[in-house]
Amino acid sequence: MLQFLRGNPLFRRYWFGTWFSELGDWIRNMAVMYLVLNLSNHSPIAMSGVLFAEYVPIFVLGPIVGVMADRWNRKKTIVWANMFRALMMGVFFMAYMVHAVWLLYLAAFLSSICTLFFRAPGSSFTMQFVPEEDRKTAASLRQLSLSAMLMLGPAVGTSLYMFLGPGWTFLLVFTLFMISAGITSSIRVTAQEENEEEAKTGLRSVWEDLTNGMRYAFHHPIVRPILFGAVFVGFGAGMINVLEIFIVTDFLGLPETMMAVLVSVQGVSMLACTLLVQRIKLSFDKFVSYGMIVMGIGLGSMVLYPHLLATAGGLVVFSLGQIALNIGMATLMQTKVDYAYQGRVNMTFQTTLIGFMTIALVSTGWIYAVLPIRLLVVCGGLFIVLGGCICYMMFRGKAVTSPPSMEKGLESRA
Repeated sequence: MLQFLRGNPLFRRYWFGTWFSELGDWIRNMAVMYLVLNLSNHSPIAMSGVLFAEYVPIFVLGPIVGVMADRWNRKKTIVWANMFRALMMGVFFMAYMVHAVWLLYLAAFLSSICTLFFRAPGSSFTMQFVPEEDRKTAASLRQLSLSAMLMLGPAVGTSLYMFLGPGWTFLLVFTLFMISAGITSSIRVTAQEENEEEAKTGLRSVWEDLTNGMRYAFHHPIVRPILFGAVFVGFGAGMINVLEIFIVTDFLGLPETMMAVLVSVQGVSMLACTLLVQRIKLSFDKFVSYGMIVMGIGLGSMVLYPHLLATAGGLVVFSLGQIALNIGMATLMQTKVDYAYQGRVNMTFQTTLIGFMTIALVSTGWIYAVLPIRLLVVCGGLFIVLGGCICYMMFRGKAVTSPPSMEKGLESRA
């Protein structure tokens, strides 16, 4: 990894900029959570409203954002999206000043749209300066920064909010997003690439681009299993998001504050697993299918025995599978998906994942009122294992390459 960073200054600069962005995300997330609780007198309905406002744009607008990401200049899209994310901190600050929860909903909704435009062109942008043989390393480094922020972000965000208060915290987030935008804007791609990207704008209707992108994704022999896996992973992830706090309180019989311990365990384990997975020699399709299977086993293991160490051990296994899955998917997307379809394919994946995660978020609470938590969590783990097995069978017998004839056909129709 260090050798790759030394030899690729453009990616090094981009990666450095993402640290500021990820830190800003975590500080904002924690500040918004505490601000919602303070302004709503700890109303769970208000908290659900903010989460709904953040998830809805991904589910509803994701495919359209993918079209725009493939049409527009990638670097400019990332830079402007980050700048608009920074400006949204002013809306959060206004909500704090006037004590308006509804304004928090609006700010969360708009901020989520900006984040979509920030993330959608990321993979295709890095493809401009990361050769194919280095994309697994690049994906591992991105996962490394995400894992590190998962480990540090909640504590840092909470500490800053308690020490600085909402106003100064949102100003700090504004600064971090602007720094990230500035670093990205300093990355120079070739003039030919920039001209090619800008030439795409306005040449085809949004609807044609959208349908072509979806057709490409659902007919691609590598993307199709990944989308199918997103159904299982999304539903399983939604279940654990709801049940994790109840694993701590109801299954382990511990105070809810111990949830922070599990979050820290997950962050540390994901950081360590990122370094481990980087050294494993497997084909990337096996990273995806095996990763799902390991995730499911880890999820079910979290409730095998009512002890914190046993639950933490299951979470470590879950994190190992999640890292393998993430790196495998990211590398396959960047090496097997045509450059022109990167934004649409990524947003199709995100829409599928978030859609089924939302279904699980809504339904799990009701199911938990009827079934015991151990049975629910084990069933969720088995569901993800089943998805991994099906993905393995879908990958098996197919060459892990893009079908050139299909891509050309789609381009000609576009």
